Amino acid sequence: MDLTPHHIGIVVSDLERSKAFYRALGFEQVEERVGEDKTLSFLRLGALQLELFCYREPVPAAEVPSRVLGFKHLALETHDIDAAFAQLRSAGVLPENAAILEIPPDWRLLFFNDPDGVEIEIKQA
Repeated sequence: MDLTPHHIGIVVSDLERSKAFYRALGFEQVEERVGEDKTLSFLRLGALQLELFCYREPVPAAEVPSRVLGFKHLALETHDIDAAFAQLRSAGVLPENAAILEIPPDWRLLFFNDPDGVEIEIKQA
């Protein structure tokens, strides 16, 4: 079988707000398609592509408990989590209580949420 990753689709409530959020993480807009009932916006970071779905009619928010079957989080990796933390803080992406977690022996992680509650994880390589 010849499969390669292509994209992850995320339903968002405010397309411009979500695009600004993901651009602050380093994603770049590559395409946008406007349909009758929704707009699809594609953003890319390296080989990872996101497809943001924004419907014309409001979509109800789902309850997102920490332990549920299905999609858990979007994980990204960096070589310098301290620099990433500082950049995200200055871009206004991180909440006030955000902190880098140190998990011995050598994991350094940062967790926060996108504007619609999707959990983002950044791991130091």
